[in-house]
Amino acid sequence: MTRIVGVEHESKWALDHAEAGADPLRWLDSPAVRENLTELTETVTATQSILYLDDAERSLTTDGHSLRIAANQGALAGIGWIGIKQTIDWEGRRDALEISERIDPGELTAMLTAGEVLPLRHLRNLGLVRGPLETVGITSQRRIKRFGTLAGGHPCVFSVDLVEFRRPDGEITPIGRYACLEAEVNQSSLPCLEAFDEFCAAVDGWLGSPREARTKAQLAVAAADAARLPR
Repeated sequence: MTRIVGVEHESKWALDHAEAGADPLRWLDSPAVRENLTELTETVTATQSILYLDDAERSLTTDGHSLRIAANQGALAGIGWIGIKQTIDWEGRRDALEISERIDPGELTAMLTAGEVLPLRHLRNLGLVRGPLETVGITSQRRIKRFGTLAGGHPCVFSVDLVEFRRPDGEITPIGRYACLEAEVNQSSLPCLEAFDEFCAAVDGWLGSPREARTKAQLAVAAADAARLPR
């Protein structure tokens, strides 16, 4: 079984869904990108279905953590991951511990019942989640991403994410849409984070808008809760 244990430092900016979908390169090849990143790659597009899990009290979502099951579509269909993103600090930049294990989607129910995969054991050991888990939000996401190198030679990945929210009961009709520009690095050295923060500050200035302060899990849960309310 493939396992990933690492860190993620990310910043996000909300975008208009229609504009982002019509011309993602507007953000992926912006002046802020060209001024701060070198060795830029061509864009790569990936599509995923993501289920967010939480307990009845929404303990994870409330505290800014995300427990998710991601299933790839298209050429990578049949490859799935279960992972936790544990937010340690979030002040413009989200600093998180990320633990993921690759899973066979057909074995998912048994894995959740057993609770032996590392992301679940980590949550239980720290008392971050209480009681049985349930699906609290579902998204279908198309991510258009590219890679670059920050000053000092630090790798950075950034993307335009086009998200549709679904009902937790499996209804496929979208109940909401969301788009964002997301940038991240996966190392915590001071030079790397300084270069990353400089890049993000340039994006702040170029966009002229504040950074996103909500996780996709929080947004998905909010959309699901709103869809359940009587009109």
